[in-house]
Amino acid sequence: MTWAVVTGVTSGIGRALTERLLADGWQVAGIGRDRAALAALEGQRFRPVCVDLASPAARAVAFATLAEELPAVHALVNNAAEIVYEAPLAEPPEKLNALFEVNLMAAVELVQALAPRLAAGGTVVNLSSVVARHLPAARYAPYAASKAALEQISHGMRLELMPRGVRVALIAPGLVDTPAYAKVPSFARAEAALRAAVPRWLSADDVAEAVAWILARPAHVNVADLVLVPTGQGR
Repeated sequence: MTWAVVTGVTSGIGRALTERLLADGWQVAGIGRDRAALAALEGQRFRPVCVDLASPAARAVAFATLAEELPAVHALVNNAAEIVYEAPLAEPPEKLNALFEVNLMAAVELVQALAPRLAAGGTVVNLSSVVARHLPAARYAPYAASKAALEQISHGMRLELMPRGVRVALIAPGLVDTPAYAKVPSFARAEAALRAAVPRWLSADDVAEAVAWILARPAHVNVADLVLVPTGQGR
């Protein structure tokens, strides 16, 4: 059995990737917090894991259970993310902490928990963002900082797991058309301006296709860093 573990599977990129991997014959352990949306994905090769990744205690239990149940993991995709659109000095500390809990700590802890199960030739894929490298404005900074931290941790993971033949890949997408932006307070005006400048964004399927392509590379090939932007986005 070839297992993939994917976070944030109930919508957007995570949902598209889960459907793609299942179609390709993978078995998928899908992590999300929406029980009804998880139930919609259930099938013979899908194992739902309902947990709020913002809760350290809840995710520790869920990750430990996965580590016990899965015999080997060939792909681990940290896709789940919290998005904040607020200047760093205006964002309350508790919200900044919650942002880093989901975007950094949950990803790190999942890799730590499943590291003993990662098979040689397997791949960890961490989803970053182009804003971690090119900050457009102050209000993107908290989110960008959480993703920049994930990128540096990913480089360290690559060095740590390389002797075992486990690959670590980073994908930094640009503008992606997902439902996530609808949940971000105060982003509507900025989103309208972005859509006027770049009418066609990447789809969730575009990013899922990139992840599937990375996972399909021969074991001696590691796509360490991939930036994916729509044609109209300069960086």
